[in-house]
Formats: sequence, C-alpha cells, structure tokens
Amino acid sequence: MSDLFVSVIFSSYNGASRRLRHTLDSLVRQELPHDRWELIAVDNNSNDDTFDLLTSYSEKLPITILQQRKPGKSGALNFALDRVKGDLVVFTDDDVRAEPNWLKAIVDCAAAHPGYGVFGGRIVPDWEREPKDPFIEWIPMGSTFAIVDETQSGPCDPTKVWGPNTIIRRELLGSSVRYREDIGPLPGKLFAMGEDAEIIIRLAANGAKSYRCAEAVVHHWIPASSVTEDWVQKRGERLGYGMPALFPDEVPGGVRLSGVPLPTWIESAQWAFRAGTLYLLPQSKKRFWAIWKYYYMRGYRAGIRRYAPQTLAR
Repeated sequence: MSDLFVSVIFSSYNGASRRLRHTLDSLVRQELPHDRWELIAVDNNSNDDTFDLLTSYSEKLPITILQQRKPGKSGALNFALDRVKGDLVVFTDDDVRAEPNWLKAIVDCAAAHPGYGVFGGRIVPDWEREPKDPFIEWIPMGSTFAIVDETQSGPCDPTKVWGPNTIIRRELLGSSVRYREDIGPLPGKLFAMGEDAEIIIRLAANGAKSYRCAEAVVHHWIPASSVTEDWVQKRGERLGYGMPALFPDEVPGGVRLSGVPLPTWIESAQWAFRAGTLYLLPQSKKRFWAIWKYYYMRGYRAGIRRYAPQTLAR
C-alpha cells in the first residue's frame, strides 16, 4: 500500500437531523488504518446537535471538529482546507455512505496514476424510496442528484468529477486555490450550484488531469421529497443561476434589457411559452423539459445579473 496520507473533509449544516450519523458510521468501517488518514468535519452554523454528534465520534475516528459560524458550504470547506495535512484531499458530503474500501481504493488509484492530480469516484444513489415515476429516466442524474455511476476506471473529463467523491492532490491546492465563496449551498435562499465543478474546471485550465477511480464508491442519500417533478424542475433554477459564474464566456453579448442580453430574453420567452402551453397536459418528457427549462432560464437571467455584469462590455 502507498504511504500517501489522506485528509477527508466535509461541511455539515444540521446534519444530525438528517444522515450525518450514517456517514460517520461508514467512515468508522474504513479499511485504511487510522494512522493513514484524518477527518476534518466542519459544523457550519448548525442549530441542532451536529457538534455533539461529531464529538461523540472522537474515540472512533481520527477526527478534528471545527465550528464555522458564517453560513455557506464553500466557506466552511475553505476553513477546513487551511488545516489539512494529507497528500490527498478528499471532499465529500454529510449524507453519503462510503464503502469500507473507499479510502484504500482512493490511495491505490492515486499511487498507480501519479500523472493525474484530480480523481473522482463512483457516486451511486441511495434512494429513501425507489423511484417509480417515469420522469426519473429523463433527468441528468449528475446535475440533479450528484450521481456519477460510471463503472469503468480511466482518464475522464473534469466535468465528470462531482462533489461527494472528489479527490485533489494537495500540492495543486497550495495555500491559495480555494472554493469561490459566492457559489455553493446557503441555507434558506436561492444559491448558485457548481462550487465543486468550478474549482475542478479552474485546476484543469492550469493543466491538472482528471482520472475516474471506479473502485472508490460512495452512496449518496436521496430523500423521497426530492424525487418529484416539481422539486427537480425547480432545481433547474439553481443550476441556471450558477452557469454564468462557471462559464461567463458563454453569456451572449449584444444589447441588454434590465441587465440581461436580448438573446437570453428571447430564449426565456420561448421556453415560458412552451411551458405554459404544456403545463395542463398529461405528464410527458416534452412537458417536463419545457417546465425545467423555464426555471433554468429564470435562474440563468438572475445569474447573469449577479455574476456576469462585466460581460456587458463585449
């Protein structure tokens, strides 16, 4: 086994009220010896028993517990990054269940492929209730539920590395490469998705190559409340809101109305018309996507105003 040391980090907001205990239990069962890894868990302004739950695992895990009062996942991860000691930094979430060989598989993969700086493992769904609605076959599982269930290991596109199972060599992060704190989950408001994708895209632009480690598997919890057409469609708004932050060069140029390019208004109107026309009709893939795109474009317009006002000069 390689002597690479691993730092696992995650942020938890009120995780004790959800699935945090399951995550911690799965980490207790890791095959990688405790002297080969550390866990840095950030209690991000929780108002439940998250801190006490984390503390209760102090004798079971090589855990460091931090408290960050400023809300926001990205800021909490940056807080943890300033304290990591590992050669590999493993980012995950507080609602996953890791396979027992997860960390060992990550170490073995990174040691076998020294020319790669970014690694992504498999993320498989852990459904609270197995979905039976046909719409589940229509949606992009990655951007909707952070599911990347590719079973073949090998070089991969950096956009296929997702948050709950992201591994980066610490040398690439240094003391300055950090998450953008204006992107990522915030409690109780519209936020821009894509904080994990943004940092990987930035590293790739600087030459970091990505590799998929299919042997490194986590199961991502998906509550039944998230498996509805309405929830998935409205999630499109968050995705759209983040796109101008991730890809400002793709924002159309030209004349703007209320800060939004005219072509974006035209596309928005087209999808709004389709959604309105199909809304009262029976469920279908065409109807689902029209409504999803309506919400996506609503988020995209807001994201342009928030993240890409500088593109007005083009």
